[in-house]
Amino acid sequence: MPVPYTEQAHRPPPGFHIRDAELADVGSITNIWYAAFNPTHAFFSYATPDDPATRKWFDDLWTMGIEAGPSVVRTFVVEDSSQGNKVVALSRWHVPQSDGNQDIPMPPVPAHWDPDITESLWGGMAKSRARIMGHKPHWMAEFIAIDQAYQSRGLALALADWGFRQAVATGLEIYGDASMKGLPIWKHYGCEERGTIHIPGRPGCFETYSVVSIVWSPDKKTNRDAVKL
Repeated sequence: MPVPYTEQAHRPPPGFHIRDAELADVGSITNIWYAAFNPTHAFFSYATPDDPATRKWFDDLWTMGIEAGPSVVRTFVVEDSSQGNKVVALSRWHVPQSDGNQDIPMPPVPAHWDPDITESLWGGMAKSRARIMGHKPHWMAEFIAIDQAYQSRGLALALADWGFRQAVATGLEIYGDASMKGLPIWKHYGCEERGTIHIPGRPGCFETYSVVSIVWSPDKKTNRDAVKL
């Protein structure tokens, strides 16, 4: 059962609109994943290659989250009003459960994915969250992704700020797993490092990669306006 919460309104920058994702958006959301993450490090192209099976996996992932409903997962998209409401960013949050349940619906992974890398990434994040948060109810910032062409325009801040304010309103912490590119920005906003997920490299493909587990506390004094994400 979810912890009761009062919906906080998003505060997007001018020219953009944030709304709940719909099933018709899943293809656009998958495009955002690739536009946001794969250009940043060869690890992502190896772990989540841009091929039909992986795209279907992402489409199924977003679909399952949307169908689970707002008592389990909140998925939001950002539209560029000047470009015919083009979807340019997304966020996905796991809603706090009163018993601390951390189960998030996920489809079976594609058979051609590297099993060791898959376990290190997806399994590693789940284990890190369980170790750090235990059975405490909390918000989880599962994904915040911005199309490369729209980064540094305040969109990630608008998406993250929604979670910050939900956490304050409910008095609960936020857990997340930060990419190496995003970590300095999350730390600027008061998130604390709680652990590192080490992913082994693959010679000729990518060097080792790390994902950092972070926690934000609602009593933390932060400046959420000084830097645009």
